[in-house]
Amino acid sequence: MKNKNIIFFGGVGSPTTFGGEPSKNKEILSRLKKLGCEITVIDSFGLRKNKIKLMKILYSFFGNVIMRPKATIVFSTSFGNIYPILKILKYFPLKLHIVNWVIGGNLAEYIAEGKYLGKYVKQIDLFIMEGIKMKKRMVDLGFNRVWYVPNFKTIGVLPQILKANDGKIHFLFLSRIMPEKGCQYILESVEVLNKQGLTNKFIVDFYGNIENEYKQEFEKKVANAANVNYCGSLQLQDERNYGILAKYHYMLFPTYWQGEGFPGVVIDAYKAGVPIIGSDWNLNPEFIKDGITGILVPTHSVEGLTEVMKDAINGKYDHITMSKNCQREIWKYDTCNVINLNLLQIITNVYPN
Repeated sequence: MKNKNIIFFGGVGSPTTFGGEPSKNKEILSRLKKLGCEITVIDSFGLRKNKIKLMKILYSFFGNVIMRPKATIVFSTSFGNIYPILKILKYFPLKLHIVNWVIGGNLAEYIAEGKYLGKYVKQIDLFIMEGIKMKKRMVDLGFNRVWYVPNFKTIGVLPQILKANDGKIHFLFLSRIMPEKGCQYILESVEVLNKQGLTNKFIVDFYGNIENEYKQEFEKKVANAANVNYCGSLQLQDERNYGILAKYHYMLFPTYWQGEGFPGVVIDAYKAGVPIIGSDWNLNPEFIKDGITGILVPTHSVEGLTEVMKDAINGKYDHITMSKNCQREIWKYDTCNVINLNLLQIITNVYPN
């Protein structure tokens, strides 16, 4: 391969920093290094909160670009972090090779709305999108070099599927706790089901950080429901905690968050053999196979979510078979299978679609 020299710009943080972007970037960097790449990392984690760090990062980035203009530049961060840099690079006297490993699911919409101007965005030679729908949106806007790569994690050893066996169906929510992730809809569904006399038939456990603006309302609703619990954060960096995840029968994911792409919690759920009851929002239909690895419900439909939860409580769905399907499905999202030599060749040579 001609050029495996990469300048990588994205949020990484410390070894103990986790979350959507830093966790994904740690996986990318580890895998690319194993594939033989020489990588200079420009860590943008927390740059918006620290002006001194911002200046240091920009100085380091442009210094590396000038010294190694033939390196592949890989941006893997919020496009809001990339866009000001693209404005400067537009007037650079050098022809650069730029790849955008897209974070989130709304880049095409922002370009269509004019938030990001094409004359700057078109400097990017290759876009890597985590959804087929996202890829199509970009192609429809006239960007021809767009590659689909699903989200990924190092899978390792699959936990044993041992579901809770107390006569109740155990649901969980695992993400940022905020209305746009569907938390309000879950609580409304619980209220309806409890009024129907099903309180002792199911449990809903919430895991994740609570959005400050939603904290008071969320805690009040949880306190008023006998079968709902807030369980803090489930630290899946500790592999033993997948055993906790594996006891649940279903994960609830009725999201309508604007920036939703292919969240890593889906991979976590599949690894633990937990089918997903999720909205048909954005990319969800691409990775939730209806009736096979989960159940899709209409976005914004409390009635639809309530009905599916009730059916699950009443045993309409074969959660054991769906759990096995999830663990069979998981290997297509293993980092080693996704980031391979073929993808590295595409990144460093920009083969057209």
